Amino acid sequence: MLSTNAGHRVLVTCDAESDGLAFEELRRIGHVEFPGIWLDTGDAVQGSILLVRTELDFVRFSQKVTSFGSVFIRHLCPVDYEVELKGDESDLETILALGHDLAPRLDSERTFSVQSRVLGEGKLPYRKVVLNESMSLQLEGSSGARMDCRHPHHVVSIISTPARAYVGLSLAAENRSDWPGGRHRFKREEDQVSRAEFKLLEAMSVFGFTFPNRGLALDIGASPGGWSRVLAEQGLKVDAVDPGYLDPKLKSNRAINYFRRRIQEYSPGTKRFSAIVNDMKMDARDSIEIMLGFAERLTPDGVAVMTLKMPKAGPTAADSKRVLEMLHENLDRLAEGFSILGARQLYHNRSEVTVVMRRVS
Repeated sequence: MLSTNAGHRVLVTCDAESDGLAFEELRRIGHVEFPGIWLDTGDAVQGSILLVRTELDFVRFSQKVTSFGSVFIRHLCPVDYEVELKGDESDLETILALGHDLAPRLDSERTFSVQSRVLGEGKLPYRKVVLNESMSLQLEGSSGARMDCRHPHHVVSIISTPARAYVGLSLAAENRSDWPGGRHRFKREEDQVSRAEFKLLEAMSVFGFTFPNRGLALDIGASPGGWSRVLAEQGLKVDAVDPGYLDPKLKSNRAINYFRRRIQEYSPGTKRFSAIVNDMKMDARDSIEIMLGFAERLTPDGVAVMTLKMPKAGPTAADSKRVLEMLHENLDRLAEGFSILGARQLYHNRSEVTVVMRRVS
């Protein structure tokens, strides 16, 4: 049976181990009926997905989440339609039938993409690639709009479980991420040093910044050198500081100057930095104090990026509140030396939060 979105329903995605923190943020944002329904992803890597009802339409709800400065809500999408599924081949036709309602809502002069997630354990009668391609072809033919997975203006979101499917249409800018469920994907490069490189690349995409293409960067806690490699590719010279060794692949990289020592033993002299980055496995409070010590050395057009290593929240609401308070205390301390552009738990983060900053003007 088909139902439209009475009362405005939204699917909220977060990291599977941070669902309590995202839930607490929703409480503080307000306008949501609790407790909502957690959908079974069947795979913790996909994260947790919460179906909530809100008094606000999707555009206003998305604006509320953004203005609140949510850290742990990774992705949003509206639920305009819900259909019951039978768990057989007819399910694909049932979902595709919604294309007749969706097509008139697309702007023929704009691009769109179909982003689907197939949830639940066991083999389902279709795969998401088939669902995406079939719906895209139907919408292109019916609306005249052009499908563009990389730069969509509109997004058709389809979340399918063995029992039912949830479908909605929104602007990509309203979903908090251009990627389905906020799951950024990057192609592994041949000379890649570490998985940590994806964290820095995702931060650039999510927060919409670029590093200056000239000048000097400081990589604090650089080993094995993944962030140094990314900075060098941006055109920067890099002071890479760490008592651990850099990957041998970087030995021939003339843009990277390696200092094998603790950051407390590094003397910058009169150097100023167009970028300061820090991905150290250190208590967040200690790491913040180190960053603040270099704040005045950031150039006016420079960018600072760091990850805050956070404790995992326990199972109770009180645990989540305590971790959130700790996070905001840390951000307040950082704001004493930097202008914070944003803080988010990214897809490639684990028990950490990425913070992007500029120099205080």
